[in-house]
Amino acid sequence: MKKYTPEKISEQFSKLLLLAVNICIGFIAVTLVIFLFTECFGFFQNLFLQDKDLKYSQVIEDLLVSFMYIEFILLIIQYFKHNYHFSLQYFIYIGITAIVRIIIVEHSDATETILLVASIFILTISLYCLRKFTID
Repeated sequence: MKKYTPEKISEQFSKLLLLAVNICIGFIAVTLVIFLFTECFGFFQNLFLQDKDLKYSQVIEDLLVSFMYIEFILLIIQYFKHNYHFSLQYFIYIGITAIVRIIIVEHSDATETILLVASIFILTISLYCLRKFTID
């Protein structure tokens, strides 16, 4: 008969939780890929197949949304490649892309735009510090 110690039970429970998290992250990755293809299909349909006036900001917004999907997918790929570890630099990339998207779409208030640009500057400095001072 096997003897179950608290350490073995804890280890088995941790493995079960990790499996559940990995399955959920896998479902999220599949969903993001589907959304990416849907976004790209809509983008190319709007760009090439419709005879309406397409605004420059709408094209850029669609591209940036696609980049955000790609960044999230790459984040998940890196999670599985690097022994279930999320790298902080990908979250910073996603934050910068999201702020750029907001600046392009919502650029009516100058003060807000300056604050958003300052946020990008702070994120860029933190990305530099992260690369310079860590071994990630």
